[in-house]
This record gives sequence, structure tokens and C-alpha cells, in this order.
Amino acid sequence: MDDWLRRRLTPLLAVIFAVWGAYMVYMKFRLLHFGLATDDLFNYVNALYNTNFWDEWLFSARYELLRGAPSLLFNHWQPTLLVLWPLVQVGGAEALLVVQALAPLWAAVFLLKIAEHLGLKPFERLFVVVVCLFHPNLMAAIMDSLYGFHGTCLLLYFGAPLAWAAVTGRYVLAFVLLLFFLNVRENAALYVLGAAAGWIFFTNPFFTTRRQITIAATLAVLAFVGGLIVAPRLAGVVHEHAAHAESVLTHPVRMAHALSHMDSDWHNLYLWLWPGLAAPGTLLMMIPESVILILAEKKASHWYGMTLVFIGALAIVQGLPRVRAFAEGRGWGRALTILLCLHMAGIAIAGPKEVRGQTNKLVSRIGYYVPEASKINARAAIDTKCRTAVELQAMYGFGDLPYLQYPRQAMVSKYIITIPGLASGLAQIVESRKADLKVIFRDDHLTVFENPTVPCVLSLEAYREGTG
Repeated sequence: MDDWLRRRLTPLLAVIFAVWGAYMVYMKFRLLHFGLATDDLFNYVNALYNTNFWDEWLFSARYELLRGAPSLLFNHWQPTLLVLWPLVQVGGAEALLVVQALAPLWAAVFLLKIAEHLGLKPFERLFVVVVCLFHPNLMAAIMDSLYGFHGTCLLLYFGAPLAWAAVTGRYVLAFVLLLFFLNVRENAALYVLGAAAGWIFFTNPFFTTRRQITIAATLAVLAFVGGLIVAPRLAGVVHEHAAHAESVLTHPVRMAHALSHMDSDWHNLYLWLWPGLAAPGTLLMMIPESVILILAEKKASHWYGMTLVFIGALAIVQGLPRVRAFAEGRGWGRALTILLCLHMAGIAIAGPKEVRGQTNKLVSRIGYYVPEASKINARAAIDTKCRTAVELQAMYGFGDLPYLQYPRQAMVSKYIITIPGLASGLAQIVESRKADLKVIFRDDHLTVFENPTVPCVLSLEAYREGTG
């Protein structure tokens, strides 16, 4: 098998990469066509549009009202997100869809380089890449059918070359990438601390000395504490996720409830990565984040899954040669190869099937295509400087509004843009308050209401007085 693949692996992987990338980009843009994959996407798009690098940094009008946070920096500590600013200015929301769709391919390139550096044979390299790209949890996380984009995909863009730089001894580059990685989101620190613990208790290829571990762990702790506690306090806000984590971790009853309601996706996540069990020093990198997410009752198929799968693939790179040596030492080498082939076939079917099924279900249930002309005409009917609540399926075309509000914030918005005939929470809100609203534009696809009693930009103080 290895002899046959030796000269064919590069073109074979090129075909896999091209087909995989085209498939994922196509599916993301299919969701875009039907107004889906908008929820978190427009948090990020709008915050990046609002960034002027002077007095507004990742400002989100949605979170301003929802959490009293003046910036996405205090929803999660994510200054690395700013590297996407030029992409959004040029390519809009569509650019972020492509960024997330192609993140695993970027990561797989460095995964392959690490596998080559550690001496994996051609078949083993093919296995690692296929498991990483086609893992159902990763493909579902990248597809992100409801949410569209999440900043955690940047963990792959910086984490993959970071792992490669660490393994190959490029320590200056690794240090720079580590700084970017830790500032993608505060939970990035958990992976670094997991890697440090893995080296101490077992072994892994990411460190060679305790001095390196001390530096990496110190930076990780500083980023974690600074992002969760220090930065929000300096801004005068409460970090919602830190408060939730504290409430769970300090109440055993809540921890027991979370563990008893653990999503089945967590079992699937680890089952597909079973060769990584032979490399506990690397696999341990997954454990801190997994524990936190399980206690928070999160699904492994959400955006967290993309980083967890990549870490699991790194564990396979280190563990698979050990599994191979164990099997061949007992005369089971051929049986192992057959098992790994079946594993690849199964995961190559399961991953795309998960994405296709999830996408078709959402398109048929809540998808809605809004023609570009309708969005242009609706936009022309409003004062774009005012708070404007927009139905999720109509978000494309309104991402650059300085005060873009989400459907639940409709009645504190000056304008409300709905899709007539679409059953949604926003439709119910508008129906219940129809007498207070004025129709200023209507066609077959969109209806724009003005809320005469609400100012153009309701202040946060006025909002809090009205709701509390």
C-alpha cells in the first residue's frame, strides 16, 4: 500500500482537497442563497464593519443592548478577530463564509507537514488527513448551518501552523503564532495548558524543555484570566460566559445535571479518533475544553468541534505509528490496514452525509430567498443610521448598518424588516404590536415597519429603564 501511494499521494490529496473545498463552499453559499447561516455570522460581520480603530473596536449593537457590552471583546476575548477586518471591507459576509469553509484545508496542510516530519508513511498520512477533513463533527461545525461563521475557526488558522512550528523547532515563529492563537478566544489557553500537562505526564512533540512549558503556560494563564476577568472588569461589564461557568463549577448539582445530559455527539467525536488514544500526551489537549463544554451542556458538533477534531488528528499523527507497531508485532498488520481502510470509508461517507442532511432539513423548514432588489428597496426606505431589527433570513444586505439589531430587539428599534408569510418570532412580535407600527415599504418578500414612538437610536440607559 505504501509503495503504491508513495508517488500518488500528492495528486490524490490535491484531488481530495479540491473536491472537499468546493463541496463545503458550495454548501455554505447554498445556505446563503436561502437566507440561512446568519445568526453569529452577522455578529462578527457587523462588529468588523463598525470597527474604525479609533473609538469603536468590534462594536455590536446587538450585544450592547443584550449584555451591556460595548464590544465583542467583552463577549469573548478575541482581538485576533481584527485580522479579518480587511476581508470584510472587501468581501462582506460572504468572505467570512469562505474563511470558515476553508479553515480545515489550511489546517490539514500543516497536519500533513507534521506527519511527514514525524516519519509517518504515505498510507498513515492519507488516513490522518481523511479523518481530520471528513470527521462528522468537524464538517458539521464548519457548515454551521444556523450560525454561519464563528471566530473559533481562527484557532485552526493560527493553531495548525503553531503546532507545526513547535514540532519542527521554529520557536520564534511559534512564539508569535502563540500570541495570535491565545487572543483568538480565551478558551485557546485551555489547549495550551492541556499540551503542557500532556508533556509533563506523558510526552508530546510540542515541547522539548520545561522552560518552554513555563513560558507557554504563563502566557496562557495571563490570556485566560485577562480575557475572562480583567478586561471585562476594566470595561465595567460582566463576562456572561465566565459568570455561567462559575455558577456551574461551584454547584455540584448543576455539574451532575450537565454530565447526565451530555450530548451523544461527544461519544461520536472521540470514537472516530480512536488511534489517538495511543498518544495520551497529545490527546490530553482536548480534555480541558471538552470538560468545560460538557458542563456547559454544549454540543460537540457546534463550532467547538472543528478545533477538537484537529487536536484529535494531531494525536492520531503521534499515536498511529504506535498502533501500527503494536499490531505488526503480533502479526496483525494486514488486519489493521483493512480496519483503517474501513474507517476511512466510513468517515468519508458520514461527514458529507451529516452536512447534506443538516442543510436540506434547514432549507426545507426555514429557508427563504429574498431577491436583491427587495433588499435594496427596503434599505432605501429606512434611515440607515437608526437601530434596525432584521429578520434572520433577510440579514444579507444589512450587515453594515451601524445599529443592526436582531429580531428579539424589534420593539426597541426604529425600523423592523420582516418577511411576510414567514412563521417566526419576529412575525409574532410584529403581529402583536401591529397597531403601534407604521408600514413604510412592502413588496412580495419584505415588509418594513417604522416604530414612531422609538427614537432613531434608543440609548442603552433608556433601554435598561424600559426593560427593568
